[in-house]
Amino acid sequence: MQPSRPFLPSAALIAAIAVPLLVSRHTLPLATFYGEWTAALCVIAVLAIHAGRRPAASPAVSLPWVSLLFLCLVAVGLALGATGHHDVTGSRLITVLTLFLGATVACTAWSYRGTTAASVQNIGDTLATAFLIAGLLGTLTQWVQLFHLEPRAFGLVSTYFYDNNRRLWGNLNQPNHQATVEGLALVASVWLASRGRLRFPMWLAAVTLLESGIVLSGSRTGVLHVGLAAFYALAAAWLARGARRDSDPMQRPVGLIVAAVAMLAMLLILQPAIRAAGQAFDWRLFDTIAQLEAEDQLSARGALWTHALAIFRSHPWFGVGWGEFGWAQFQQLQQVGVKVEMSLHAHNAILDLLAKTGIVGTAGVGLILLAWLWRVIRVRLWHGDSEERKQTVLVLTWLAMLCAHSMLEYPLHYLYFFLPFCFMLGWLEPSGFGRWRVPMPVARGLALAFVVVAVAVLATMWQDYRRAEAREYASSEGRNALPMPRFWFRQHAQADAAGLATITPANAAELLPAHIAAVHLLPTPTMIARTAWLLALTGDPAQGRQWMERLRWYYLGDEVAQYAEIAKACRDLTPDERPQVFCAWVGDRSRRYSEWRRD
Repeated sequence: MQPSRPFLPSAALIAAIAVPLLVSRHTLPLATFYGEWTAALCVIAVLAIHAGRRPAASPAVSLPWVSLLFLCLVAVGLALGATGHHDVTGSRLITVLTLFLGATVACTAWSYRGTTAASVQNIGDTLATAFLIAGLLGTLTQWVQLFHLEPRAFGLVSTYFYDNNRRLWGNLNQPNHQATVEGLALVASVWLASRGRLRFPMWLAAVTLLESGIVLSGSRTGVLHVGLAAFYALAAAWLARGARRDSDPMQRPVGLIVAAVAMLAMLLILQPAIRAAGQAFDWRLFDTIAQLEAEDQLSARGALWTHALAIFRSHPWFGVGWGEFGWAQFQQLQQVGVKVEMSLHAHNAILDLLAKTGIVGTAGVGLILLAWLWRVIRVRLWHGDSEERKQTVLVLTWLAMLCAHSMLEYPLHYLYFFLPFCFMLGWLEPSGFGRWRVPMPVARGLALAFVVVAVAVLATMWQDYRRAEAREYASSEGRNALPMPRFWFRQHAQADAAGLATITPANAAELLPAHIAAVHLLPTPTMIARTAWLLALTGDPAQGRQWMERLRWYYLGDEVAQYAEIAKACRDLTPDERPQVFCAWVGDRSRRYSEWRRD
């Protein structure tokens, strides 16, 4: 009897994880669309492979307990919709679909765990190889950006366009994201070295390159990741206590302890070395050490967190829903009284959940994850064999890195982080519920239907994004001739069209709903000021004045320019057309701001 083949080929998993992290194309209106779309496409391809390689016998279908995490969040989103909360931005639908995809990935990983022992043992090597490839190639793109060589990279490296305080982001358009990939790769390098896949010289070269990328990113999160990687090396040393004395040094406790020290020492060496080189060669890099020493380093995050708590207090049970964080933040600017940047997320996973899903969603997620962690510790660590413990500690370290990053930003809102996160949750899940006998034709039909629907969604998303993108970069003369998106991203295209429309007293009532919808999408100073002017023109100057006064609490709200623009619009109207009281107030504010600027 021939050994059964693994359901998921290693090459497919490696590509599904690594390729999306290396996509170099970033455009407006959504900078990460191509990378995330590629992540979804790769995962659906892997799921199709998995479905096609299932045994011919009628399967007994069960679900992992951790899948309830995604179903809980879906239920909260649907409950908000059922209670009359409109999905103004379109984010709720996309989030629900994403959660279903995440649940499918977790279920697939859990069922994959039940395949042959050989494929189970290889999963650590497969994931580690994917993260290491993504980390090393991502770091190389940072070095290309450092020397401004992007035009010679055949489109494989995204353009870095800042001239000063440079925090090189590789192909991820965000330096902290690149640092997280490099942190994941550091842990992967330790794992592969401990398995004899990397000899010490190659491992040291990989660590040097990866940590140089963390320094080039200017990321404080990356510094934390180095510490987590060193801690993992110490944990791996503890788990390697029974290794043979004649084995490779990196497979023995002493070698892994040296690796932990080497990673910390390498960061301490590279930080000042790259900073000195940057000063000598005018690289104009961001100074991470100076930021770490600054007393106000978390002030911007603190303001966002204050707003998230205020949103939660205003909507304690179910939150404000997906896509409404920025709108809720804008609504409460004066009440909170803290100067803050507008954002779509709280930059802290717990506060973000509280603000968007309330007590119900956050408590559900917290209880499900705590129960999952207890099962993993009890089954995988306490009662598992040596190999299972090693893989469990490895995957838990990767999850810890993503969770640590989520306390300061929102990496799990990006599919190329979220989907591997779901896979690892499902992979570690020890148990499930239900045991339904499903006839093979039905199972095949459901799998085929899922793939067909998923491909249709991705195809229409691609077409609609290309339409929104084309309108974003078109000239003002040719934009109106371009088609609008049909199913997805229509709100972005409409917000762009609203922002370019010429406001007159005659069309103010027609333009107002589109402007308010655009502020829902993301409150920007220009759109806030335009909407305030529309409110005044349509007979609600008091609310228009309130909207303008909120700019005081908007970080970089550009009050001088916005008041000056409305004052000019007032002067362009005849006395009979302009809202007299509002225009007089705006004119007075504009003069005061101009005088303050001169002083």
